[in-house]
Amino acid sequence: MEHDQSGTLKPSILGDAAAQRPPRGPMGGPASSTERGAISEQALLRQGIMHVRIRHFYCTLEEMANPALHGLPFVVGTGTGRPNEPGRVIDASPAAVRLGIVPGMPLRRAYRLAPRTLFLPASYERYQPVLQRLRERYRAYSHIVESVPLADAFIDLSGSPQPVTSPILLAQQLSSDIAALGLTALIGIANGKTIAELAALMSRKGGRQGILYIPPGREASFVQSLPLSLLLQLHGSEPGLPGGHESEREGAGLRTGGSELEGRGERFDLEALAELVAHLRDFGITTFAQVAPLSPEGLERRLGRLGRWLHQLAQGEDHSLVIPDAPPLSQNARIRFQHAADADETCAAIHKLGGYLAGRLREQRLKGRVVALLLWPARPRQETRHLLSDEQGEEAMLREGEGAIGGQITLERHTDEADILIHHLLMLFAHYHRSGTRYLQILARIGDIITAATPYYPPAARARGRPTRRLDLTTRRLNGERQA
Repeated sequence: MEHDQSGTLKPSILGDAAAQRPPRGPMGGPASSTERGAISEQALLRQGIMHVRIRHFYCTLEEMANPALHGLPFVVGTGTGRPNEPGRVIDASPAAVRLGIVPGMPLRRAYRLAPRTLFLPASYERYQPVLQRLRERYRAYSHIVESVPLADAFIDLSGSPQPVTSPILLAQQLSSDIAALGLTALIGIANGKTIAELAALMSRKGGRQGILYIPPGREASFVQSLPLSLLLQLHGSEPGLPGGHESEREGAGLRTGGSELEGRGERFDLEALAELVAHLRDFGITTFAQVAPLSPEGLERRLGRLGRWLHQLAQGEDHSLVIPDAPPLSQNARIRFQHAADADETCAAIHKLGGYLAGRLREQRLKGRVVALLLWPARPRQETRHLLSDEQGEEAMLREGEGAIGGQITLERHTDEADILIHHLLMLFAHYHRSGTRYLQILARIGDIITAATPYYPPAARARGRPTRRLDLTTRRLNGERQA
């Protein structure tokens, strides 16, 4: 598959004789059984999601600017960073973390815990060049990247432009690229965003080197080995980010006000998750393994939709998706015929183009509204000639032009449905086709693209106080009396 400079997709002849050939080996010959297995494995591995979390991003950059801070307990805070003013901890050095300071903590509380800790303001101008290089690294591994403030990201491997033979090798390569910037990355790979993030949090445990891959089918056993307290370390609405980053994050996608078309989904409500973990701890439930055998209906009845989401996560079910930071302007696909194709062959190719583009849109969680079709007829070359002159102004070369015909249709709503795209592409073909005309190539384009996905983070818990054990027993007693 070819990618042009604009990022559009140009699959070579879809469905032609070349597409029907068996897979080729690296030397051009027929692929062996081992190579065919690697090819099928590659197709499976490309469906994973990689989460990259940068350890102590702010503090690492501050140490690079001032090596005297290395090994000292210090904190990067909002505003002026002074503990006698309102503000929160954005990042804490490893020495400060050992003293009990964690990101998100009020600066005043951090000062009471460790009064000898250094408090520094955030220097966002110094961070921006490193952030830009990080994002370039991420985009080199996939065109489906969701940035998480400030330096973390979710990377969908299905959009990887390079062959993926092993997710571990790919993660090691990315980790090396990040290490070249002087940073340390925690990388988790799984089929869903939440499990990938949990894997990243565990990637330094048990002697691991910062990379943890959860193969398909192993999600439940992995999640059920974890404590519920890890939920509190998932990404939420970062309290230490300046206002500009917040607006930038919300503006990365397009919100239409409806539930069908969403931009960047809502983040984790850290307070709701903390309330959930504390409530379950009151009943002696502290691990995902204890949540798995519980009734999902009972959890939803007591904890709202967040309870059902927790049960699904404990069962290893994670359907969260990567939402690209900015959708592409268009998605293009082209078919070049090996001969002059008649109308029936062209219509069959249009069906394949429409289905292919619809699959690409769904894969990237996008929807388009403008459908365009370009046709290159196999008619005799026109006498339209472009004159090229030499330095003396005399005729040096004549180049004949190659004309294309086509047009576009604007739909009533954005869509990613193959039937709708194919229907309108065929309408365009019927409008521009003339009897007896044959075609050398066709191109289909979907424009006016927006991000289209349902919220991928769990919904907030119901707004109410934490139920007590006595309230639970009273509710059970009342329910029993009503049934009687």
